[in-house]
Amino acid sequence: MENLSNLSVLLNILFNGMMTVFLVLFLVYLIGKIIIYFVDKSPIASSKNNINNDSDIKNIIHQKIKDIAGKDAEIISYRKLD
Repeated sequence: MENLSNLSVLLNILFNGMMTVFLVLFLVYLIGKIIIYFVDKSPIASSKNNINNDSDIKNIIHQKIKDIAGKDAEIISYRKLD
């Protein structure tokens, strides 16, 4: 009878621990989504996304690559990941 009582206590601890972990992970996920929602609405983020011209994007990427890799850097191809 004592073994059944110990098993019950162990299962209770297991269930409570799993529920706590899932609750904490859900809260982290929810808070992350809320932070991303408010950060994406900021004027700084929206001003960076106003580049619509393809040649402007290519020139900006080309200049950044040259700044990082040096004067001999060359872009072979690029593609948008959105």
